[in-house]
Amino acid sequence: MLGLNFEFALLQKLAIFGRYGYGDYSNTNFGDLNLQYWMAGVAFRDLLKPGCLADIAAGQPFIERDIGNATQTNFEAFYNFPINDHIRVTPLIQVITNAANQDTNGTIMTRTL
Repeated sequence: MLGLNFEFALLQKLAIFGRYGYGDYSNTNFGDLNLQYWMAGVAFRDLLKPGCLADIAAGQPFIERDIGNATQTNFEAFYNFPINDHIRVTPLIQVITNAANQDTNGTIMTRTL
């Protein structure tokens, strides 16, 4: 298993990040698998109000051509903001296409607070 992660602040209030992983698994129920995943995104500090954090990202959490007929892709956005010194609220939206690596699965949208 190999994992790489980077985070880089372009400006005081703007950063980018990325992740990549690879795993090699032998003798599974699906045979020998060579899995990969990636994610990339942009983060914004103090967006609209000091102390807030916003993020948008996209990634593919399970890339393996021998499982399914497509690759699942996730899109995510959140906005974290303080209510006071002890409480923060984070609305999140996530859109998932080709869930479980199947192109026949519809798009899934989740909203979380």
